[in-house]
Amino acid sequence: MTVQSVLELFQQYGLPMMAAVFFCEYLNLPGFPAGVIMPAVGVLIGQSELNLVLAIGVSIAAGLAGSLVIYAISYFGGAPLLTRIFGKSMKFHKIMNRCHAYLEKGRGKGLFVCRLIPVLRTIVSIPAGLVRMPLHEYVVWSAAGIAVWNSVLISCGYFFSEAFLNGELFSFL
Repeated sequence: MTVQSVLELFQQYGLPMMAAVFFCEYLNLPGFPAGVIMPAVGVLIGQSELNLVLAIGVSIAAGLAGSLVIYAISYFGGAPLLTRIFGKSMKFHKIMNRCHAYLEKGRGKGLFVCRLIPVLRTIVSIPAGLVRMPLHEYVVWSAAGIAVWNSVLISCGYFFSEAFLNGELFSFL
């Protein structure tokens, strides 16, 4: 998925499309990389009449909804379901152990930190569900982390939209 294809989709379908893409991105589905999608949304907002604050709010709500789906699957399905889905993937278990360590050490604050680290930010819903983190705590700390992550990436696209579109942003490389 390229920045141009993302921009075309968002221009055609607007905020509902944006919400659907963010929901899928937080479900950790392949093909929805945040590093492309979120700045592309910012570029679109910068080039249109869409509202930056509204778009960020929609992204947070959709991201939280996607995260809650994974949390619920892990909470109610538990380790047996995850083992069936991911098997004995060493990479997956290594990432899970790292998230689990953050959660054990800092509970909600650990969840917040994980939300700011690429890869861990979408995977952390799984160990949070497995350790049965209280829903209220999960929602508050997840929303805070998602808000920071999404706001930074979308705002970068928004404030540097001209540079992105003109290819000037990385011209020094």
